[in-house]
Amino acid sequence: MPVHHLPERVKLPLPGIGSADARVTVLERGRVRYVVRAPHVHGTFVVVPDHIANGPVLPTTVAVQFGDGLEPLGSFYREHRPDEPVVHGVRVHGWTGHLHPDDLPTGWFLGRYAVGLSNGIHRELTRGTRRRVEAVILAIVTHWRSLPCRRDLMVTAAREKAEEYAEHEGNLAAAAEAQAVELEQERQAVRHRLCVLAGILRRRPRPVQAPQAEPVELPIEDPRRGPLGQITVREVAVNAGVAGSVVYEVTGARVTGRFTVGPNRYRPEPIPQGIWVAYGHASDRYYEDERAHAPVVNGVRLSGQWDHNTSGDITPTAPDTIGARAPSRGSAPYATERRTAAVVRTLALHYLRRPDLAALRLAAAQANVPHLRADARRQLSEVKKQLAIEERNARRHRARERELRALVPGSPYEDLPAAAA
Repeated sequence: MPVHHLPERVKLPLPGIGSADARVTVLERGRVRYVVRAPHVHGTFVVVPDHIANGPVLPTTVAVQFGDGLEPLGSFYREHRPDEPVVHGVRVHGWTGHLHPDDLPTGWFLGRYAVGLSNGIHRELTRGTRRRVEAVILAIVTHWRSLPCRRDLMVTAAREKAEEYAEHEGNLAAAAEAQAVELEQERQAVRHRLCVLAGILRRRPRPVQAPQAEPVELPIEDPRRGPLGQITVREVAVNAGVAGSVVYEVTGARVTGRFTVGPNRYRPEPIPQGIWVAYGHASDRYYEDERAHAPVVNGVRLSGQWDHNTSGDITPTAPDTIGARAPSRGSAPYATERRTAAVVRTLALHYLRRPDLAALRLAAAQANVPHLRADARRQLSEVKKQLAIEERNARRHRARERELRALVPGSPYEDLPAAAA
């Protein structure tokens, strides 16, 4: 910063009190020292431009430090600074909060960092001491804002941390840019998903088989106890109620009632590949727990359903458990759970062997498209909004990075004016 010749001594008016004599000196880092003598006041005040991360490129506020020195404001929290002001016999310690020189406060403003310090103990300032300190500070900052070198002081303060803050802004910009790349990829994926869903909706439904009139005998098996006997399975309905599903009437081996088996309707895949088994004759309601003709296993009436994300890993003995429930007691008894799991696995495999499986999955997909498409459209809208925000953030942080780097001493852009000037 160029050297500015200030009046070494000035008189500061203190309304209602009189005036103060002050010796003014420009220090390094854009600071200005005021050594003040006034009625019941003597000591040093330093006006410090506030240059903070994420703040303006050039500082717009100042703090007033009590006592001399160029160390950061909080570095003498428990110790005295040289020549701290003494007001009404109290040695004032700390600093003020942010002050806007062109909009100075009219009420109390010292804040919690202005205290009396004695033997390492912070003491609250009395009302009279606080009022006189505030009057002196207002007079000092009023004088400071009229200095012809005010802007140069702010630029000098900004240059002290310009490189650090420029790196900070660069990191924020890089993070926003990386997030924008991810969001753009997500946007493209959602748009592709919408195209796939539209294609599914346009496909011609494929024919499915009518319910088989003749029942079939199917073995059930437990992975620990081995064979559990056989069940008699009769198809009651195909692709009715719940699209893509088959309703089976099951009897035998301590089991009676109906099970609805179909693609996993709770998965977001356009063409569902998993398995969903509902206990009872399911309707087209998306969520239901207790259903008509619910199966009774070992004398326990079941409720709820079982859904599995995939179908290729289902065998007569796996998965081991399925979490069967009873309406009035929560989890079904252990023996009931094991037998129910054996029945569910057998029905799932029987369903997956159907020759019209692809047609049933397509029917389930077409029924689920409106729901999936609504979700995808909401997701696309949110992704586009967030993408615009991240792109805007990236541009803003890059612009601030360039402005801060222009303040770094020796920068090729050092002579360019900062945008915030």
